[in-house]
Amino acid sequence: MKINTKLSALCIAATLMSVAQAAAAAPAVTAPAEATQPSVASPSASAPAQVPAPAASASATTPAPAQAPSVPAASTPAAAAGSAKAATPAAPSAPVQRPSTSVAPAAAPSVPSTVKPSKPQQPSTSAPAAAASSVKPTQLDKLNHESAVPLVLEAQSRYQYAINGGSPVGESFQLNGKSYRYLSEDIGTKTKLISYLTQAYTKQASEQFVGKFFVEVNGRLAQLNADGGNLLEFNRATAKMVTMTPVKRSYLLTVPYPPETKQANAKITVNFEKVGSYWKISSAPHVIF
Repeated sequence: MKINTKLSALCIAATLMSVAQAAAAAPAVTAPAEATQPSVASPSASAPAQVPAPAASASATTPAPAQAPSVPAASTPAAAAGSAKAATPAAPSAPVQRPSTSVAPAAAPSVPSTVKPSKPQQPSTSAPAAAASSVKPTQLDKLNHESAVPLVLEAQSRYQYAINGGSPVGESFQLNGKSYRYLSEDIGTKTKLISYLTQAYTKQASEQFVGKFFVEVNGRLAQLNADGGNLLEFNRATAKMVTMTPVKRSYLLTVPYPPETKQANAKITVNFEKVGSYWKISSAPHVIF
């Protein structure tokens, strides 16, 4: 009877120990179920509470996978926060585009391009016009050291035209073994040539020139088939009055040669005479030029 009683006591004790062990193991299984509940509620608040939970239940292998999804769930707000922050820099991109449009005006370079060319063009057109209107050498009623030079230039132009036969020159022919040519139609007679020359010369000076260089053949003027002229630049000449009377004056002209010739300036005395209301050159053309 004592042996049976002891065996019964041992069986009961073993049963109680197995129950106790089963009861001790039961909390380890139910703990993950409670840990999963915070992941459904507010993820941002439960994130720090779930981090130590796996450390306490390290002995249980099954809850570990259940807690892994809770970490990505907590990372979702972080990604959303990151995406919100990434969206914020989009605002500075607008100011970057604004300067690009504000710098666009290209009107600034166009202003100097139109202003600068206009300045040099005005003097270039106005200066010759003023000179042309102020000088009338064939109607010169006041003679001085300045107006004398334009009259000399006019006289030179008429001399060159005549000595070169006019334009166009007439046909050539032989006379006394020499080659002659007729003058152009506009100055082809003695009357026409004298009228042309007396616009700048006196009649006496004009007749002296015509009698020396031209011949009359069948009522037409002709000359030796050759051209005349010199290198003196009368357009750069200066005049100084030498003698003066109310109707006659003399000026000493200083006339340079072209710079490349390196010749000294020529000194030429030109006589002037007042015919009617205007001054004319009384020196023969071939004496001056």
